[in-house]
Amino acid sequence: MGLREFAQSVVVLFRVARKPTWEEYSVLGRIVLIGIAVLGLISMIVRFVFLAVLG
Repeated sequence: MGLREFAQSVVVLFRVARKPTWEEYSVLGRIVLIGIAVLGLISMIVRFVFLAVLG
């Protein structure tokens, strides 16, 4: 990819890009919080399993 093609792709990107709405931020926030909760739950389960096995 040369400099000219890169510049054209940047121009296209800026034409298409827009600021997300409040609803999109809200959905993204919920997804992130659910992901953090799932990782925390998995971590807690693994910790309890190791405590039970290793005593």
